[in-house]
Amino acid sequence: MADAGILVVGAGPVGMLAALLSAQQGLSVLLLERSAVRQVQSRAIGITPPSLEIFRRIGLPEAFIERGVAVRGSEIYGRRMRLGRIDFSGLKSDFRFVLSIPQHRTEFLLEEAVLAHPSIRFLRGHHVTDCSEEEGHIAVSGNLVEAGKFHFTGEYVLACDGGKSTVRENLGIPFDGVPNQYTFLMGDFEDTTGWGKQARFYFTARGSVESFPLPDGKRRYVVRTPFFIKEYENDYLRTELLLRAGIDVGGVRQFWESGFNVHRFMARTFCKGRVFLCGDSAHLMSPIGGQNMNTGFADAELAVWLSKLLIEKRAPHHLVSRLYDRVRKRAAHAASRRARCLMLAGTFGGRLWSAIRNVAIFLFLHFPIRRVLVQSISMQSIPFRNLENCQKRFEKGLKL
Repeated sequence: MADAGILVVGAGPVGMLAALLSAQQGLSVLLLERSAVRQVQSRAIGITPPSLEIFRRIGLPEAFIERGVAVRGSEIYGRRMRLGRIDFSGLKSDFRFVLSIPQHRTEFLLEEAVLAHPSIRFLRGHHVTDCSEEEGHIAVSGNLVEAGKFHFTGEYVLACDGGKSTVRENLGIPFDGVPNQYTFLMGDFEDTTGWGKQARFYFTARGSVESFPLPDGKRRYVVRTPFFIKEYENDYLRTELLLRAGIDVGGVRQFWESGFNVHRFMARTFCKGRVFLCGDSAHLMSPIGGQNMNTGFADAELAVWLSKLLIEKRAPHHLVSRLYDRVRKRAAHAASRRARCLMLAGTFGGRLWSAIRNVAIFLFLHFPIRRVLVQSISMQSIPFRNLENCQKRFEKGLKL
């Protein structure tokens, strides 16, 4: 007998969502997490409308919206003039906004739901180091943080264990891409701007500035840096905010700061045997616009649905594997391209290139083509954005 129908490796946002969706489908779930305690961090903050539609399946969007900030529009500026506005009010969705909520709060809400669900067994301090098929099941084993070893079996594994996925490495799946392409510095401050729930972007000759409202009267700022700059080093963030956008946070309470590199990687295959790769274990891209995390949410949703079909023997494995790999790769490639374009828009330096870019942005935001940008940032136009919009198409492809 298997220990669970679904083994989920990794309890980040994507892994916990995968566990909840599996349980909602009536499957028994074993969720394994390497860290002994939940990490408190604030990196990924944007949840897009397609992801909120996924959360609706497990009854969580209201809790998220109550704990976050609904960003319904963004103002775009050059150094001295307003270039235009992005407005999400015209989206064809029940959620006509991008939800700004810190990652630690997202994880807290998901973990609450995980711990309350009787079909989910959640084990922390379990570092998975080996994954292999045996006698019609999939087995994972590894080391306990407090010393000792473990071994569990299941019908299928959803690998949500991050960019350094031991499951992916153990299966020998290549992870192709480029590390450390660009560097950024971000920080959370008390919001003294008076901008309310509005996001702002500044494109200047010195570099870009992104600003997003956060819950509890906070605001995030992100700046591109010429090289990796460690947090709280030489007051760089405060200085650049003033020089680039005239934003003075001198004397304003700061809560957090972090430097980070942007990586771009893609797994050679997203499905091998009884294992589905989801989230960072399958793809890494620029975090701008929350494209990577939200793509991971859609990975988890499709992987869970397909796993149930396989467990119920309603579809052959070769068709399921091919569909998952094709669909999620196409979505990940599209998201990666969009994230890269959004990031590159803020990397032009110098007066000439900055002026050309800003003229292009101004024209883009004052013609109907701006709808393309709105759809792109909100991920409404991402291929196969969620199961709600594609299930009938998938069922036809699988001949259900």
